[in-house]
Amino acid sequence: MKPITFSAPIKVYYKPLQNSRILWPILDIELSSKGTSIPRSIDALVDSGANLSILHPQLAQYLGFDLKKLGSPKAGGISVSGGYKSWILPNPIDVNIYGYKFSFNFTVIDNPNLIWGCILGEDSIFSVAKIDFQKFKGFFEIRFRQDLN
Repeated sequence: MKPITFSAPIKVYYKPLQNSRILWPILDIELSSKGTSIPRSIDALVDSGANLSILHPQLAQYLGFDLKKLGSPKAGGISVSGGYKSWILPNPIDVNIYGYKFSFNFTVIDNPNLIWGCILGEDSIFSVAKIDFQKFKGFFEIRFRQDLN
């Protein structure tokens, strides 16, 4: 088996979400689907404790997903804030992270008050990159797999 090689590390500083004092591991990403793009980059939380990658309902709708056509949200998800209902988007979404392009599957949580536009979990970012969290230094490093891009 050929060993997996990684890109040079990209240093990303922890930053607060909006007016918060709490620093988070956040990536600036671009999202698109079937020719529709979010007009600016969005903050995406890198969450090693999330099994699934999450997209805010408004972003999913902007990208052309009609949640009503997907039917009623299904129960079954559990998060730190308790159980939730969700839709699994039928098509992957194109994600650009610092020039590295991927297609990830997303789940949309039935909660318009979700504070994150996007959460990248184990099923997305951790399958394409090595991430070294160093909060004590104020940054984390991400190295992308070179066999994928």
